[in-house]
Amino acid sequence: MAPTSPRATRSRAVPRGGRPRRTEKGERTANRILDAAERLFAERGFEAASLREIARLARVQEPGVYHYFASKQALYRAVLDRALDPMLEAMRAQARSRDGALELPAVMTDILLEHPTMAALFQRALQGDGRSPGDRMVRRWLARLFGEALETLAALGHGARDRHELAIQVIAMFNLTTGYFLAQPALDAMRGGRIDDPALVARQKALLRRMVRASLPA
Repeated sequence: MAPTSPRATRSRAVPRGGRPRRTEKGERTANRILDAAERLFAERGFEAASLREIARLARVQEPGVYHYFASKQALYRAVLDRALDPMLEAMRAQARSRDGALELPAVMTDILLEHPTMAALFQRALQGDGRSPGDRMVRRWLARLFGEALETLAALGHGARDRHELAIQVIAMFNLTTGYFLAQPALDAMRGGRIDDPALVARQKALLRRMVRASLPA
């Protein structure tokens, strides 16, 4: 099965009401706001990132943000949906066969390349106390992804295994896939290059394939 392409995710803005605006200019503006929000939410968390700072980074007036997103929570939800909807779709598509499952982490890597700061956003939410509205939204989304992953493993013949073992496998693959995008300081320390270098990404994908192949039933 051919991997699901993530290339459409960049232009997949989700303005207020959940419907993409049809004008090209509106789509570009919404995506600039989403890009800025994704970066600041990952760096500072939901509570500390302000709409004023997001608007400044996106090169729009603060009231202009409300033209696309009804509230800060709506903007945060749109940031999550833009990256995580393709992940959920990819998981469902790739899980239809063993070959598809083998490629799933590589497909997820491609999606995260479009949204490289999402890994930091995930980790911030998972390490928080869970009281922030943003943390709760991320945790609900990840619970959906993890649930789909468990179902995928069961469908591929892992159903007889202990559920805790399956959960550990899901967590390990999640950490291997997302952790790569947190590793730029480690690469810098080793003079290893950039995490978005195509050659390094290809090596990362090869490693993920080996890990998945080793975990799948014969």
